[in-house]
Amino acid sequence: MNTDAYWLGLVGGLVVLFLSVELVRRRHVRGRLAVAWIVLGLLAVGFALFPSALGWLSSTLRVQVPLNLVLFCGVLFLLVISMQLASEVGRLEARTRRLAEEVAILGAERRHPPEPDPAADGASGVHTDDGAETPGPPPHP
Repeated sequence: MNTDAYWLGLVGGLVVLFLSVELVRRRHVRGRLAVAWIVLGLLAVGFALFPSALGWLSSTLRVQVPLNLVLFCGVLFLLVISMQLASEVGRLEARTRRLAEEVAILGAERRHPPEPDPAADGASGVHTDDGAETPGPPPHP
């Protein structure tokens, strides 16, 4: 392996690792995605520092060209990330719909408050234990 490819892989892996940690630190990326990106950065740095490990792994998995293994793993990684993001979008759409329905219900209740039922109270005041009636709460504006 020539030194240019070595340094390119090392710098690329360090950039991915640094950006992943920074996004997690700023709370832009959370959960499984954060772990996936940090692991990807660590793998890139590891394979850049030890390029023979990639050759060993590809021969162990019976892949003829180590670059094919890298490309296959990259496509697989992007597919998993895409599926994770799609499930997150679906979850957020359901949450947004539920919140919009709650806001609509609250808005309707605020515009048209329910009328108090005098038959349910028995009278407008509140009865005490001795049978005396005290005035009820003031009406809402």
